[in-house]
Amino acid sequence: MQSRNYTLKFGFTFLLFIQGMVTLAQVDLKNSLSDLNAKYVKASEDRDKIRLALTISNFYLSNKAAVRANLDSSFSYATVAENLSRAIQFNHGIEDAQVLKVSLLLAQNKLVEAREEAAKATGTLFCRLHIIIGKFFLEKGGEEKADLDIADRNLTSAQRYADAHHMPVLSLLALTYRYPLQIEQYMDRQAYEKTFAQIISACKQYNQKNIEARIWYTKAANEDADSIALSYYKKAVGIAYAAKDTGLAIKELKVIADFNFRQGKLDTAERQLKNVLKLYTAAGYKNLQYTYDLLSAVYMAKVNFEAAMRSSLNAVKYAGTTGTDYQLNFIQFRLANICRDMGLKKESIKWSQKCLDNTIILEKRFPYLVFRELATDMIAEGKADLVLKKVAYAVKKYPDEKQNKVFVPMIKGDCYAAMNKPAIAEKYYLEAIAMFEELKRIDSYYNLCCKSLAEFYVKQKLYNKAAPYVQKIFKNPNPIFSMANLAAAHQLQFKIDSAKGNYLAAIRNFETAKSITDSIFNKVRLKQSEQLQIQFETAQRDHENLVLRNNNSLQRSELEKAGLNRKLIVTALLGSLLVTGLMVYLYREKQKNNTVLKLRQDEINEQNNQLNVLLTEKEWLMKEMHHRVKNNLQIISSLLNTQSSYLDNEQALSAIRDSQNRMQAISIIHQKLYKSDDLSTINLQKYIMELAESIQDSFHSKHNITFNFNLPGIRLITADTVPLGLILNEAITNCVKYAFNEGEQGIITISMSETSEGQCQLTVRDNGKGLPDGFDVASCTSLGINLMIGLTEQLNGKFNIDSNQGTVVSVIFHPSSAEMRL
Repeated sequence: MQSRNYTLKFGFTFLLFIQGMVTLAQVDLKNSLSDLNAKYVKASEDRDKIRLALTISNFYLSNKAAVRANLDSSFSYATVAENLSRAIQFNHGIEDAQVLKVSLLLAQNKLVEAREEAAKATGTLFCRLHIIIGKFFLEKGGEEKADLDIADRNLTSAQRYADAHHMPVLSLLALTYRYPLQIEQYMDRQAYEKTFAQIISACKQYNQKNIEARIWYTKAANEDADSIALSYYKKAVGIAYAAKDTGLAIKELKVIADFNFRQGKLDTAERQLKNVLKLYTAAGYKNLQYTYDLLSAVYMAKVNFEAAMRSSLNAVKYAGTTGTDYQLNFIQFRLANICRDMGLKKESIKWSQKCLDNTIILEKRFPYLVFRELATDMIAEGKADLVLKKVAYAVKKYPDEKQNKVFVPMIKGDCYAAMNKPAIAEKYYLEAIAMFEELKRIDSYYNLCCKSLAEFYVKQKLYNKAAPYVQKIFKNPNPIFSMANLAAAHQLQFKIDSAKGNYLAAIRNFETAKSITDSIFNKVRLKQSEQLQIQFETAQRDHENLVLRNNNSLQRSELEKAGLNRKLIVTALLGSLLVTGLMVYLYREKQKNNTVLKLRQDEINEQNNQLNVLLTEKEWLMKEMHHRVKNNLQIISSLLNTQSSYLDNEQALSAIRDSQNRMQAISIIHQKLYKSDDLSTINLQKYIMELAESIQDSFHSKHNITFNFNLPGIRLITADTVPLGLILNEAITNCVKYAFNEGEQGIITISMSETSEGQCQLTVRDNGKGLPDGFDVASCTSLGINLMIGLTEQLNGKFNIDSNQGTVVSVIFHPSSAEMRL
């Protein structure tokens, strides 16, 4: 009975170490390497040194690439922890160091040595090592039966040993890995659901909420139905908070945000990721690069390049400050794609090359997708032959899995298409499509492959062959598929429809492509890209400085490790001399760092001055643009007024007056923009009042029509204000012209309110004679009514007109401006 209590007491401690070290992909999100080294140097208690040495060892194992230098550093710190633990007879430290060493053997694929260490272990170490090995083979790439059988044997050994020696928490942990193992073994759902029920029951019996939260997380990850998976993720978050495992709860919140992003719920994902960043910062977590990287993907899907660039640069920055290079190549590739879509070709090539080099050096594999980005430029320069040679060399040297090699036939197709060998190019493109479909990868890269094949067919004027692949893109929307590629797909469909004589469909696709392209490359965004390029270069210099400082820190760390090992055998006098020397060294390093920081501050100040000048110039140019647009509209209005003096047809005069009113509605917007300090939004209250007064003046009806306004303080961006102003112009004009009999006193009420769904409702109401009997808006041929309907669709809103003691025109829409304040 005494042994059972001992196991329960320390079971949770072992669980924390196992969860951190049992998988080679369990990244330490909380610590930075420089902070850990600094704390390690200052630690005075032996147990603190052991804990920090184990944490640093795990950091090198999990947060750094599995190259020889990092694995050696991990082994060195694990050895220091083990030796110091033996010196003070701290058994838990000894065992934890041995767990780390077996994890290192697995990382180096020394599987026989790892299994030998597990076989000769006893007690809790026996269970921990068998669970580590079982999980390693469970999570290996692919679903090889031999690997799953090894995982099964090790987990069974751990569970049986734990049950026989009364270690229920370790038995439970082995059971949690058996659940995903049974799913990968394609066992009956009833069997693995029974295992899941056993795990939940044991978690409640032994009060292991931490394990319960993780098993719900695993269940969610293996659930096909999206709505059910989301409910499981939320349940996991609640249980993690109840277990006071803040790190796990925040991690699962990030997974929910990623889930919503892939479902296309971009605003929700953005809001959730910002909350995750806030929670991680409050909890003192340092490795925020993965959250910033996902946030940059969300912003790219929303075509917000400035925010995407900032988030991606933050991701690179945090990876540098924490010393983490795990998955750094993915972050660099995201940044390369952002630069490419912004038209920063030089920077895109630079970051793609960094990603390529890091993947080869750190992961010992060739990233064909990244190389395709570089190959595109090489092919454009007439170097298709060189691209083919590089691909052949990579295929021979780096035997990658099929998931990566799926991009090889895409690259070959590009090359042979450029070399004017269409038959060979078509063969490789179709091979790539077949590989994607065989792997069931209907993702953004599948869409990219379909786009490449469709472009090839369109260039060959084989429009019937191209059409199905463009439709595949539209049928499989993916938020990761860039807006630039989506615009290209609509452009391809435009060419296909034009060739087939479907001119209406062709025009729609052309307008869609143009709309997307304009949203990406309008003048404002081009100006932003110039500013961002300055910020980009500044951030890059900061990153290079960080890399240099981290290298210095790592060099100091190696020296300190040697001194700390000698501490166990040297005399107290040598120890005091070491401390004195260290103080002198640190003092000199501090002086050097102060000099470097001053130089960096001078650079930052200079860049800030340049940015301020660019901002002032931008504001001046924007005001000048709005001023000139307003003047041009006034000139056109004057020309129409002159033309009207030569006409005596009442319908023509009415049409000219209506056109002048519409131009005036737009002109007032530009007038207010160039006279305001805010160049992006319009005060809707003042705008509507001025517009109403302008229309009233044009009909000389001041004395028989009164306006009532119920408008709160609202600011809308120009993109919303222009269509809204034109709708108001038509509605007010119709009221003035048709609502009242001659000499009748009329009242026109204009109001805006917020609906229960958070949308805005604009209402124009008169107390006139109302709409004619039998009026049907759907069959109405009036230009004004159809114009209001079309403009409401542009706002993605709802339009309504009916009679209620007069005519009531209503528009409900969701403002796109963040400046909206009701």
